[in-house]
Amino acid sequence: MKKKNILIDYSSDSYSMLALIIILLFTSILFSFWIKKRWAKQFLIITEYVCVFYTSLILIKYGFDKIFKVQFPEPEPNILFTRFGNLDKDILFWSTIGTSKIYNMIMGSIEFFSGILLLFRRSRFLGLLLAIICLVQIFIINISFDISVKIFSFILILMSIFLVRKSGWQLILIIIQLPRKNNFDRISFLPFKTFLKILIVGFIFVKIGVPYFNNEEEKNLLQFSKVYEVTSPESQYRYLFFHKDQYLIFMEKSSEKMIVFHYEISFDNQIIIENDQHQTSNILFEKSKNGSAVFYFNNETINAKPIDYKKMNALQDKFHLLVD
Repeated sequence: MKKKNILIDYSSDSYSMLALIIILLFTSILFSFWIKKRWAKQFLIITEYVCVFYTSLILIKYGFDKIFKVQFPEPEPNILFTRFGNLDKDILFWSTIGTSKIYNMIMGSIEFFSGILLLFRRSRFLGLLLAIICLVQIFIINISFDISVKIFSFILILMSIFLVRKSGWQLILIIIQLPRKNNFDRISFLPFKTFLKILIVGFIFVKIGVPYFNNEEEKNLLQFSKVYEVTSPESQYRYLFFHKDQYLIFMEKSSEKMIVFHYEISFDNQIIIENDQHQTSNILFEKSKNGSAVFYFNNETINAKPIDYKKMNALQDKFHLLVD
């Protein structure tokens, strides 16, 4: 149980991403003085290709994640049972969007369609326009709700503007033809196009598809309900939540404070929990046929019954045409 979470994600505003940006910035400055002029055009071609496929990868991935409710999943019970005013803005936004399947389907489809358009030269400009609209909206949301992908989304906007420069703006002014030929159409580059497209498109779909074949998170829900109401009158706790990411959460009665543990289940009816100080302890449990459970924790016997949280108003799909 001695696990330590280290954030090494480059798709959110972490220290790792900030360090990477600084390294790339200084490297690009040095490289710009070192590169010879006759190589500059080829370097620009490679840069454009990297930006196109990376932006496409991000849009397709997040489009898929919205459509299949991965990015904005249905709120966990510990969120649903928390008072509105106690939630941070980013969690509040994330949870609210997660309650709407229709919104996720529409926004996910637009992002997915934009990413697909970027993969083809003739439709790339339309894909870039859709991408810029989506990314600007996302950037505004990130700023407004203090979501920690502000830098990342801003970089994606800069990439899209970089790709739509010249021919893209000319098309807006002319409005009668597709973007003019650019560096991707150079004859000298054609032999590499098919190989690169197959390689990169294959990587994109592997990157996107692999998480959907991993059902590891579901195994934690087989033994327990997601939320239990404590029925022991003398207990200091009101609810117990089993989060899908293997967190056991106790909500106190008086203050509604959430006490969080990472947990694993052993074979001898024990729950092994670990707090944020990496201290471990065991919880014994017994389950009855009707779903109720008894937990023995900190010399306390906690009787609890499962709750069908799916019936809560926030999870009901409703549509009202008229206010009355």
